[in-house]
Amino acid sequence: MSFTLSGNGGPTSADGGGFFPSSAYGRVTTSSNGLTGKKIHITALGQAPQDGFSEYQPYPTFFNIRPRWGDYGAAVFVPGKGFYFASEYIQYANCAPSYWIGTDPSCGGTRDPFANFGTSLNLAP
Repeated sequence: MSFTLSGNGGPTSADGGGFFPSSAYGRVTTSSNGLTGKKIHITALGQAPQDGFSEYQPYPTFFNIRPRWGDYGAAVFVPGKGFYFASEYIQYANCAPSYWIGTDPSCGGTRDPFANFGTSLNLAP
């Protein structure tokens, strides 16, 4: 099973720990009763909090000010190789608001002006 792993604070334990949005997977079998060994494998560690337009004014009428995640995931099994999967994560650290707003809305080419997530492509052998 592949997914975006996220939690409060990022890997540096700010705000009580957790992870910035990261690409991950866990193995599930018909008899595992959840993730095998209860182990999560992180394939691409998130580098910053998500920062998308759906959390900012004037968008609450349309999106209720909450982030959208999970609409870009996929997985496929390739015999002899394993599972190839894609999930969302934050691949670059956010730049300072003064730079992003006043100088370069792409933050040095690391984001779209409306969102800072990317897609991680991975192989789970």
